[in-house]
Amino acid sequence: MTIIETLGAYAGFALLVLMAATPSLVELDQRFPALRRAKAAEPESRMPAGSLASA
Repeated sequence: MTIIETLGAYAGFALLVLMAATPSLVELDQRFPALRRAKAAEPESRMPAGSLASA
């Protein structure tokens, strides 16, 4: 096998592993959502206009 064939075989195997793991990854993502998405769903607390700190 040439180098290109070997790299293609490894890339294909990696793709198959990723495709097999995708359902588990999606289930884990739905069960334990990322912290940044949970924070993005919360409304931001706005500061009153007159309370800005001077630089």
